[in-house]
Amino acid sequence: MTFIKRTKKYWLVMIALAAVWLFLRHDAFLYQNPVGEITRVKQHTLHHITDEHNNSDIVINQTLTIKLLNRHGNVTVVNQYVASQAMSHQYRIGDQLLLEKIGQHMHILSLKRDMVVGTLIALLVALLLLYNKWRATSWLLLSMLINIGLFAGALILNVHVKNANVLLIFSVLAALFAAASLVLVLGKTLQMAVTLLTTLLTTAMTIAILLISLRLTGNLGVHFETMSYVTQVPATLFMAQTVIGVLGAVMDEAADIVAMLFGVRRERVSVRFIDYWHSGMTVGRDIMGTLINVLFMIFIAETLPMVFLMLRNGNNWAYILDQTMNLGILQTIISGIGIVLAVPITSALVGWIMSRKVMTP
Repeated sequence: MTFIKRTKKYWLVMIALAAVWLFLRHDAFLYQNPVGEITRVKQHTLHHITDEHNNSDIVINQTLTIKLLNRHGNVTVVNQYVASQAMSHQYRIGDQLLLEKIGQHMHILSLKRDMVVGTLIALLVALLLLYNKWRATSWLLLSMLINIGLFAGALILNVHVKNANVLLIFSVLAALFAAASLVLVLGKTLQMAVTLLTTLLTTAMTIAILLISLRLTGNLGVHFETMSYVTQVPATLFMAQTVIGVLGAVMDEAADIVAMLFGVRRERVSVRFIDYWHSGMTVGRDIMGTLINVLFMIFIAETLPMVFLMLRNGNNWAYILDQTMNLGILQTIISGIGIVLAVPITSALVGWIMSRKVMTP
């Protein structure tokens, strides 16, 4: 019976995903801009190009016949791209495009990606529902929506308030992120309060270590000016980025340790501080290595494209580490420090609370 129910769930998920895909594939009527689908592609090579570092590429022209989906008729658009597609894009039959009419001619704005993005979002929700209860999934999704709203509000405040304190705004935002996520996922419980307190305390201590270190060294070797597209003081913006990054890493670990220690509490009514301390430290040692490695892999994944580009253009590793990977390495190290600090802080805080009162988690 259970197998039949689970099979039905899988079929319902597949049908729902197919429905989302079909709707987004045919939702051109919702767009004000012209939307078209490529029905024919004719392309030919223009010429080969080579730069001073012997990087070679091929310039290709495409003549695209596009059927307008929310207008009448067909249009022809010429697209030029290079084979590497570093700064341009190759289009294929069946691709849907967002277009813009300038004068008497149509120009390509971008690919219409809502079909892919929407289907992936639907898949995420479906997987959450398959392997989690509806109530827990709904609260999780609500916390994500609230955090998106908070982030948008912080950006609007930063843009419209003259001389806004970016670090203060995003520090408050980080605290609200943590509170909203934990309250909605864990509820208004002691476990939530302890996790939130541990997260905020560890994040504050980690950022304090960073600020003190930068002050004592005079920012020596830290190139804030390498941040891309910054229209505000780069050092302050870097700090704001780091606050949110550290908070995310610390909250993940703190929640795991607190959950385990509260499980210990439910199993044994009377436990000494030293028992909580040793249990928390044991779990923390097991998971902090994995978390730090995850941070490192995320950093490497973000940096790879620029590193390859710099290497192909004749830059050496010393220059790349100094100018391209400098701030990413610093953020990874600081987040790693936060992860390590979260272990003793969480273990001590939970042990101190639990060993003094008989409380219901």
